[in-house]
Amino acid sequence: MKTLTAVMGLLIAICLGGCWNNIDLTETRFVTAVGIDLNEEGRYVLTVNVMKPSSGKADAGGSSGKSTIIQSTGYTIFDAARNMIEYSGYKLSYHHMQYLAIGTEAAKKDIIGPLDLFFRDQELSGRHWVLYVEGKAESLLRTKGNTNDIQPLKINEQMIASRSVGKYPPVRSLDLMRMLATKEKVGYIPISHPFKSLKESREAGAVIIKDGKAVSSINETQVRGLLWVTGKIKSTIVIVPLKKPGQYGSIEVLDSKAKIRPVLENNQLTIQITVHPHGIIGSLDHPIPMDSETYKWLQMKVNQIIKEEINAAVAIAKKNKADIFGFHDYVHRKYPKEWKVWEPQWPEHFSQLEVKVNVQSKLLLNGLLAEQLGEK
Repeated sequence: MKTLTAVMGLLIAICLGGCWNNIDLTETRFVTAVGIDLNEEGRYVLTVNVMKPSSGKADAGGSSGKSTIIQSTGYTIFDAARNMIEYSGYKLSYHHMQYLAIGTEAAKKDIIGPLDLFFRDQELSGRHWVLYVEGKAESLLRTKGNTNDIQPLKINEQMIASRSVGKYPPVRSLDLMRMLATKEKVGYIPISHPFKSLKESREAGAVIIKDGKAVSSINETQVRGLLWVTGKIKSTIVIVPLKKPGQYGSIEVLDSKAKIRPVLENNQLTIQITVHPHGIIGSLDHPIPMDSETYKWLQMKVNQIIKEEINAAVAIAKKNKADIFGFHDYVHRKYPKEWKVWEPQWPEHFSQLEVKVNVQSKLLLNGLLAEQLGEK
């Protein structure tokens, strides 16, 4: 009984005393963004955007709650992260990291290795964004946010908003881990292009990862083709050339679903992709008679454009022998016995794979248009 009482007393003391590893906020430095590069000696350069929590008073540097850029080098990222303490004077917290950027040279050498520390760190939830930067990742951290004074939060806002554009594939750390879990270590991450003025950056396109390395970039059209197939289009605008040259219609896609079905016939594997976009006529440059035939023609044009975008994405992926669509998962589930034979040479099989695309778009009618078409 005395032992039980002593244990309970100790637990109460711990609870009332707070967390055993509690650190005062004024003694904490929060990392909001991380950049990974290689220097001329082949060592990793770690750049971090660090924010000091505001105490309501300006610090010795004259700032309160402001961020600063700190750099360190190391033979590994873990080594560089520990060396960071020497420059910051504090053990940094990565709990609130918004994004992790990796520069061109580091990404071409290896992506998995440098990111391994951030995959393993139990402090992180895997929800921070991962980006590829053309040139030095450091340059992205040094850009300024025009829409948000805190640049890492600006990038976070752009990643979330990109879902309404459909030309840029936001990828979180956890998503990337799942993609690279394949034998071929295939995936993709978005590209950021910092402007030379360092006042802003533009996020456009993506880079294909194969064997854990960046191998090829894909443009915005190919990215949207990838997103159509993977069912990640939440909203986007499809520009349709009208019958009269120089005139265009804007079709707003409100939702899209995709179905991927592998078919094996006569020992020949085919991937059948069916995409079902739903949308509305957003605007027309020139008023045109909206009859049933024109309405069907617009749907046909949308189908054609989306099919071309998907074929463009498939072509660049096959050229790099990188199954960024995850076709292997569907083949494995439907044909487990055959998959055992195909798996060792899947990149080669994928590059020769026949892919059939079927797009069945549906333009929803608003009340006025439905009445005009005699649908009411």
